[in-house]
Amino acid sequence: MTQIRPSALRLARLRLRFAARDFARDTRGIVAVESIILLPILIWGYVAMFSFFDMLRMKSINQKAAFTIADAYSRESALITETYVDSSFSLFKELTRTNNPTVRVSVLTYDETTDKYGVVWSKRRGSSSVTALNDNTVNTIRTQLPVVASGDQFIFMETWNDYVIPFKIGMDNFKMKAQVIMNPRITGQLKFDDGSGGTS
Repeated sequence: MTQIRPSALRLARLRLRFAARDFARDTRGIVAVESIILLPILIWGYVAMFSFFDMLRMKSINQKAAFTIADAYSRESALITETYVDSSFSLFKELTRTNNPTVRVSVLTYDETTDKYGVVWSKRRGSSSVTALNDNTVNTIRTQLPVVASGDQFIFMETWNDYVIPFKIGMDNFKMKAQVIMNPRITGQLKFDDGSGGTS
């Protein structure tokens, strides 16, 4: 009886098939490969979450500090002075510890006859290009102002600071802003002493 032997080519094909099957079933090194692929994504996700959390934390601190200072102004019954404005700015810097802070506090009123807002007085502190409000500039931001009865006065507190992203995750540094609107609590008006014996 003649024994049939497989050809060398057929044997090579069988060996290649078995080798491919064994390679497909072999799970050694899969964890290492997956780690190499996923680790950068996980690190980026962690850094991004940290950056977003820090941004929200800073926004909350900025808003609370602005509210605190506006509340202090609203409770004043005496005349506001330049020293008082300086002190409130120093307090804002201590509360927030932010970069390049700017504070603008204004007492505004509304005239129903002319349908325009007016500035009783406005002061700013800080190193940015923000200027004090006047009767012209205040009406360019009227969409940010509340609807009040004619003749009523209210405090308009604004704060800015430069927020620096802790990690570069595709976002640029930006200027963070907070606004607080509050009525004077003690008196219907909050007057400013200009230092010359007059008030506004």
